[in-house]
Amino acid sequence: MHPASAKVKKRASFDDLLVAGLQAIATKGIDHVNVMDLTNYSGVSRPTFYTYFGDMHGLFAEVWLHYGREWLDAQLDPSIEVSPEEDQALLEIFAAARRIPELLEVVQPEAQRWWEEKFGDDLAAKQNASWYLGAQIGRKISKEVSGKGILAEQLYPLINVTNEELASPLMAGLGNPDKLPVPMSGIQFNDSSIEDSLTHAAVEVVAKSGVFAASMTRIARRARVSTGSVYPRFKNSESLIQSSFQKAIRDIVSGNVSVIEAGGPGVDQYGQAVNTGFGQERESWRNYRIEMHLAAAHDPTLASFMEPGFEETATLLRDSAVRMGVSVEQATVLAWFMHVHAIGVSILFNAIPEIGQLDYRVMARHLGNLLRPSAPLP
Repeated sequence: MHPASAKVKKRASFDDLLVAGLQAIATKGIDHVNVMDLTNYSGVSRPTFYTYFGDMHGLFAEVWLHYGREWLDAQLDPSIEVSPEEDQALLEIFAAARRIPELLEVVQPEAQRWWEEKFGDDLAAKQNASWYLGAQIGRKISKEVSGKGILAEQLYPLINVTNEELASPLMAGLGNPDKLPVPMSGIQFNDSSIEDSLTHAAVEVVAKSGVFAASMTRIARRARVSTGSVYPRFKNSESLIQSSFQKAIRDIVSGNVSVIEAGGPGVDQYGQAVNTGFGQERESWRNYRIEMHLAAAHDPTLASFMEPGFEETATLLRDSAVRMGVSVEQATVLAWFMHVHAIGVSILFNAIPEIGQLDYRVMARHLGNLLRPSAPLP
């Protein structure tokens, strides 16, 4: 074979594997793809796969390097077309990168570079992007749990804060999220029983490594109990993970209610909840929630189990907005926007830590002012 022809063939097989990776991740989920899937989708041999990528994580990293920046651009610009498979696969790579070192070492610097080049020192643009991107990503990753997240799109046209508005009386006193007044607690565990210890361990294992990695053996080891002591209490790891979700969502909703009641109903509480969600106290919850949604994207049973908790949180947010003077219809839209944004912005924070330095009360006041223009400042 002519050397030039061999080079073209080599490039074609490399590209075929990248496309196969997109298809396989979108179809099976990032934690369920294996080398056989890639060779079946692409027709490229297993030895060739290992020559190019080394392992699956190497493939994920190359997929991101080839398609990641365009995918980020497409989240902000609807005119940039990406296929549904590419969109889902890049979303999962972006969300899972924080727990895969070989992937994080390319996703995080590329995402940070994209952010800096895109927005520079334009604070208003960063505010708008963090809210729009967060809602977009959260809506997409949660769509199998509930389709109501699509309501968030109704608020997209309102995400248009300007630098002039940032200097207006409406935003007086904002800009320093380090001085937020009320911290928010994470999931509360006392490990007073084997059930509590196992539930705590399940949350920690899922938060660190994902649902697929949360075997009963690993959870029991993390809880420092024997595997044999687990089965009288939980029939399998799925039932234990479901129990951990019920515990987590109950504690987080209760903590959110406490903060809202302590501060009184007001738009600042929404922004404050976003900022405090980046804190260490909520790290386990933040990553646990991401992983549960990643798994639910390919597990209809888990998605159905999670839906009531999703609805409960949205109802809490809606009722709080109604107490602020927002109409029920607008409050429902706002609730689903805030709910999906909270998930998406957590994913963004893992890839672009700088967004945690923004004061999210800014956009909360901006949206609140537009939704209830006659209301006083919070």
